[in-house]
Amino acid sequence: MEAIRETHDVLGGSITIHLPAGFAARRVEVIVLPAPDESAVAHPRRHRPAPGLAGTVIRDDLIEPAVSPDDWGALK
Repeated sequence: MEAIRETHDVLGGSITIHLPAGFAARRVEVIVLPAPDESAVAHPRRHRPAPGLAGTVIRDDLIEPAVSPDDWGALK
């Protein structure tokens, strides 16, 4: 499937789409969505940890399981 994605300005309530020369489809599906206003696009805020966590250090092995497999009763 060949897809073409373009942004066009609406003039007089209509748009014109020019297909490339090699486009061979006889039937197409057109979906029209309003494009976001580029000046209104908000930049996501970066997550900041709670100030109370400042200076804390993780001293645990994050890869090693917290509980030994021998302690799992469900596996017995």
